[in-house]
Amino acid sequence: MTTITVDSFTTSADGTRIAYDLTGPTPGLAPAIVVIDGVLAHRLPVTLAVASALGDRAATLRYDRRGRGESGDTPPYSVDREVDDIAALLEVTGPAALLGISSGAFLALRAAADLGAGVTGVLCWEPTYDVASGEPPTDPRMIAGVEICVEVGDPGSAVELFLDVVGMPCGLLPRMRESPSWAGLEAIAPTIAYDGRILAGITLGHRALMSRWHQITQPALVADGAASAASVKRAAESLAAVLPAARRVTLPGHGADVPPEAMAEAVTDLLRTVGGP
Repeated sequence: MTTITVDSFTTSADGTRIAYDLTGPTPGLAPAIVVIDGVLAHRLPVTLAVASALGDRAATLRYDRRGRGESGDTPPYSVDREVDDIAALLEVTGPAALLGISSGAFLALRAAADLGAGVTGVLCWEPTYDVASGEPPTDPRMIAGVEICVEVGDPGSAVELFLDVVGMPCGLLPRMRESPSWAGLEAIAPTIAYDGRILAGITLGHRALMSRWHQITQPALVADGAASAASVKRAAESLAAVLPAARRVTLPGHGADVPPEAMAEAVTDLLRTVGGP
């Protein structure tokens, strides 16, 4: 029978407490999948639905990335620390596949490169950046602009700035500010810059992912939705082309609208590839 453990915690290498929940069989008795959310998201209802659809086929661990939900946050931020968080979660599950959503896909790939055999496979759901484009992977406002807004105590403007970066029409902002979810977005506004740094790390720095694709030898699925935008499809195709052991898959729907059962089947497909059910 599927069970859910709520409000469990582990501790990362720098002492930060990381909150997670676990759905399905006891880790070690079934393959495991760790869900890595994208920008401004944590433990979304849709990923709980995917975990429920997986049932006893997999132990599904969802967690609050540092600075979100019930997890702590220890400055200064670095992508290495987020990889350490994943390593701490793998102490709970044992070797596991990673499901990276949107910008979380690139954190999953960084973890796959850094953690080696601890990561058994990666499912990249609608990655946000076309790695073949030659364009900068992130708008500078997503880092410096957001950090300035947060520093002066205006997290709402940080969220607005990010929404402008991703192209949300300004006419929708008043309605968003009045929505019940707005306070939650402001609470995790500092983490927008964290995702900005993850995206920047695709091409920048001495450990840039762009020079490490060959190290990500784990089986990978790069997935998008049948109704997703052409830019999303281009990004998925470009990423699948550079990963040594990647396959492409397209699921019905798009984004958060993909049927949980379809995503669960994609996860199961990946787990079969790495020796699961």
